[in-house]
Amino acid sequence: MPPEESKKSVPARIKKDHRKQKFLTAHDKMSEAWGDPEEMTGVQTEILSKKKLLLFWYRGIYQYIKNNLSGETVTLEMGSGSSLLWEHISGLIRSNILFIKENDLVFSAFNIPFKDSSVGNIVLINVLHHLQDPVAFLKETERVLKPGGRVLISDPYISCLSYPIWHYLHPENCDTKNIGFNNTGDINPMIDANSATATNMFCVKDSSLSGHKLELVKVELHSKFLYWIAGGYNFPQFIPTCFTPMVRLAEKVFSPLDKWLASFMYVILEKSTSAHV
Repeated sequence: MPPEESKKSVPARIKKDHRKQKFLTAHDKMSEAWGDPEEMTGVQTEILSKKKLLLFWYRGIYQYIKNNLSGETVTLEMGSGSSLLWEHISGLIRSNILFIKENDLVFSAFNIPFKDSSVGNIVLINVLHHLQDPVAFLKETERVLKPGGRVLISDPYISCLSYPIWHYLHPENCDTKNIGFNNTGDINPMIDANSATATNMFCVKDSSLSGHKLELVKVELHSKFLYWIAGGYNFPQFIPTCFTPMVRLAEKVFSPLDKWLASFMYVILEKSTSAHV
């Protein structure tokens, strides 16, 4: 069972003036809610319920995560927001850095309120790139994970095709030279990010896992076209849902070119069973 935690506590150094940053979007409600975590969660939940192709894309991620969980029972989702992972994983503990009424716990990713070696799985869906210091976060996951426990990640991947989109069209920063981001001021967890974080951490020879108790189980690239055709949360769906099988076929046909075309990646990390805690 997770420890008790006040849902109204807000971690320090979180920027409360959410509305100053403008960004490219064709969705009026998203534009109005941009940066406000509670409002954005509500708008995203509404959008997800209406955009069948986007929901189809997310359900693929949820199923992948479920299929790769460790056998341990306690599964914690970080940055849950509007995620529907709870529909796929029984007993999922949903958390966020700011109060979201749909979530169970509020805490910082760098101070996870669980005892040592008490968690079986930690899931991050489009969350890792919002962490200022992902390496410090992984160190914290080492502490709370049971031996054999896993960190399961789905995050942006920077390829030849996706780089111009992430760098020029997406509202979040894309720094291909660094892991995390350098922000000396207050942090807005909905806006401050580095979309290249996972690529820089897990797709280069100089692994950031050196000296850690976490072992890299696998990296799998995915989603060349589907997410963008679905319009994400900021744009309308670009094709009728009935064309979904054609898009799925295109994803499969071009899968040998994932290294150059993919826009997202899965990362599975596992705590060594020989780790002493």
